[in-house]
Amino acid sequence: MANIKTIVFDLGGVYFTPGALIAIDKIREIYDITDVTTLKSIFSDEANADGSLLRRGLITMDEFESRLFMKMKIPERKNINHTRYIWYNAYCPNYGMKYLVKKLKEKYRLVIFSGNIKERVEFLEKRNDFLKYFDDTVFSYDYQKNKSDIGFYEELLNHIDCEPSEALVIDDEKKNLKMAQSLGLNGIHFYYIEKLIEDLKKFDIYVSQ
Repeated sequence: MANIKTIVFDLGGVYFTPGALIAIDKIREIYDITDVTTLKSIFSDEANADGSLLRRGLITMDEFESRLFMKMKIPERKNINHTRYIWYNAYCPNYGMKYLVKKLKEKYRLVIFSGNIKERVEFLEKRNDFLKYFDDTVFSYDYQKNKSDIGFYEELLNHIDCEPSEALVIDDEKKNLKMAQSLGLNGIHFYYIEKLIEDLKKFDIYVSQ
């Protein structure tokens, strides 16, 4: 078993709840949207979806919301900014995650690797004060690349400060882990905190509860 030196955390779906999924459901209900497929595609991080363009910093949040309202034919233009706060507030720290990260920080280098939005990160940091627990961050908007791009993972290699075999990526998406593993990084598929603690033991990482 490799001697793990760096642990890489995804944000949405790992450190925080999967906010996009929660937000989509709330927005669907608030605006009586029946075309859920199109709504999900707007928020998607795939290819050139609006959500991907936003995460890569290629469009602003204002532009994203305008596109959302136009494509979904939502008439209440005066309430357009509601969507960003519905989305941002849908992210809450997963149970036990703050404690786990604080314990891991005592022995390991911790890095955030996230397809994210600068404004949202600032919002969540103000609410949760979480960035201090991490040694480095790799955000999609800083590199105009997202997790569907192998180049984003190659950028991560510049931040782990160890060999790929000595780094461990925790993500809630199997496709992302496959990309990371293709570059020699180790991976854990996140489901919930108790399973994560058990899976960490496979890498000789033990956290007292």
